[in-house]
Amino acid sequence: MSEAAVLPPKGSHLGLSSGVREARQFWACVLKPPAFPADVPRGDGHTVFVLPGFLAGDWTTGRLRHFLRLTGYRTETAKVSFNAGPTPGMLSRLDETVRRLSADAPISIVGQSLGGVLARSLAFRHKAHVRCVVTLGSPIRFPVTTPLQPFAQLLARYQDESWMAEMDMLSRAPGVPVTAIYSEDDGILDWHQCLQDETAECRNVRVSGAHATMGSNPEVQRAVAFALAQS
Repeated sequence: MSEAAVLPPKGSHLGLSSGVREARQFWACVLKPPAFPADVPRGDGHTVFVLPGFLAGDWTTGRLRHFLRLTGYRTETAKVSFNAGPTPGMLSRLDETVRRLSADAPISIVGQSLGGVLARSLAFRHKAHVRCVVTLGSPIRFPVTTPLQPFAQLLARYQDESWMAEMDMLSRAPGVPVTAIYSEDDGILDWHQCLQDETAECRNVRVSGAHATMGSNPEVQRAVAFALAQS
């Protein structure tokens, strides 16, 4: 039985206290960012498209993108200041960006939280143009257990209905290598829901640390670097 077959504990560890803990760790990371990991493989210069999480923007992926550039990759943002979810406009812009960035060579996509869900969706739709996908604390088992559910319900009216109807598809392998990075310390999502069924191309990587600081977490950055290099 794979890890993804384990039933979630209904998110009993999530709530106000976990949200406060996440906020505390996020601001601690902002005020004193950890050092980048040194023992990582060098990149080959291909483009990495980085997607932010729900209610976040490109400003939250800055440390991760800086690390990737230092490692030897070109990076591209989603041009998003506030990720309200899979709205028709957002999906259209992401599709267009993938086609533009992959005009000369396939790209990799790294997404945090909801950004990783969108990354898997892009891999399904643009399989020939996507080299690999790396997700950071991204749920693929629905419905999602999270204290952010009230915000998701509030914004649901703006989201693409056809995309939402196909969400269950996202738990399946998209046909490109996928590395799902998750943390049992996640205070925003039930980590069980971030696990994929493991195959030769799809693997789960456990790290430690908060959900909100994954992009700045040296352990996560190291896992991302190895996933991109192995692709």
